[in-house]
Amino acid sequence: MQPYIRRIVAVDAHRRKTGTCPTLIHSLGTGESFAIAPLADGFIDLASGHKVRCEASAIVVGDDNRTIDTGFTDDIGFSGFDPHSGEHFHGRVGGGATVTIYDARMVEYFQYALAEAG
Repeated sequence: MQPYIRRIVAVDAHRRKTGTCPTLIHSLGTGESFAIAPLADGFIDLASGHKVRCEASAIVVGDDNRTIDTGFTDDIGFSGFDPHSGEHFHGRVGGGATVTIYDARMVEYFQYALAEAG
């Protein structure tokens, strides 16, 4: 999965869990931070320029309407499928401020910290 798609999945998971959209996402693995612009029905990942629409069981990315299936499997766990990369993923939203995304085998993982503007 491309890094910006993982970032979008993390923001969406946080948004679904907390009910609010973060304005900043920080990759704990790379040390990079990325700004997010909340919208009524989703958000814009400002680094990639992709507008994201959040639907009941999917994330719709960009003008090409790339659809990523996703949803919660329990209180903090979620899973999904990115058809562009052909990859399944799993994740956990921890404490409302962090999101971890795992590959299908749950071997590789990516951790993010998310914050909302005060």
